[in-house]
Amino acid sequence: MRRMKAAVLEAPKRLVLKDVPVPSPRTDEVLIKVGACGICGSDVRYYFGENPWALHTLGVEEGMPPNVILGHEVAGEIVEVGSSELKDRIGERVGVIAFKSCGKCFQCRRGMHNLCANMLHIGHDGRWKGVEYVPGGFAEYMPIWDDKAHPIPDNISYEEATQLDGLAVAVHAVGRGGVGPGDSVAIIGQGPIGLMIMQVSKVAGATMAIAIDVRETPLEIASKLGADVTLNSRKERVVEEVLRITHGEGVMAVFDTVGSEETVIQGLKMLARGGRLVLVALSKRKITIDLTMLSGERILTSSANNLYHEYTIAVNLLGSGKVKVKPFITHVFSLDEIEEAFKVAIHKEDYDAIKVVVKP
Repeated sequence: MRRMKAAVLEAPKRLVLKDVPVPSPRTDEVLIKVGACGICGSDVRYYFGENPWALHTLGVEEGMPPNVILGHEVAGEIVEVGSSELKDRIGERVGVIAFKSCGKCFQCRRGMHNLCANMLHIGHDGRWKGVEYVPGGFAEYMPIWDDKAHPIPDNISYEEATQLDGLAVAVHAVGRGGVGPGDSVAIIGQGPIGLMIMQVSKVAGATMAIAIDVRETPLEIASKLGADVTLNSRKERVVEEVLRITHGEGVMAVFDTVGSEETVIQGLKMLARGGRLVLVALSKRKITIDLTMLSGERILTSSANNLYHEYTIAVNLLGSGKVKVKPFITHVFSLDEIEEAFKVAIHKEDYDAIKVVVKP
């Protein structure tokens, strides 16, 4: 039996590099030789035993099962197929749509497969049955459903392609925010998702994008990637500044990638009448707001995952150069260095890190 290296989450805070069997692709699957896999902010939360997917999608707390190979921001080359009908795909460079919905539930029947409670997701959650190890991208090889292995052009490197998952999430969030030509937007938190939301908002026609963070390095990168204004919330009164910049009107969309009580209230205060505050990060925190903050038809909503076709949009945006991700990939490690990679991702401020990528 062929063996491979994989980073297995055996229990909270116990991520072990193990020698495990190379998966055999089923008839509807292909096997990818992993070229690179990004450490998502959610991976850090999975590492500590949380399940942000369940919180964001279902609004409930669920534990993580044992023996999960973490990693869902995956790109690589198809090296094996589960059916002779797929043999022409061998050698393709692909990115990965990391989930498959059930296709039968209420949400799936209405085209909201991103909200399916029964989806299988690469690298996490407890829906997998009859597998020794939940498949994930922090491994030398990974199986994926054939229709979720998305071709990528040669001008997108595997390292860059790891960000297609997050870019699809950003595309969905910008859609939830209803951003259109001439709009002003504010993005709270300049991690990878925030930086991509800012860029997608500009592509959608926003003429004023305000990037907010507590660290200077992400703000500098945001400026290079097209932010019109950057604000450090540790040094500036961001609500007052946003209102000043927008002549007292506020912005039409706020994207909160932090999800704290402080940022939610800030977001509502800087929102124009008729605008939308989109929560891209959720937790079990309880917050108190004055309901008049929603006056003037202001909308408070959330954004969860992405629709399948939004991954294709992400590929087109990255391939065309309209969205750039390379500037915020700050650290690259080998799979043998997985513990160090997670250390940097967990303590990103100490290492001035934004996005950490692992390559087998």
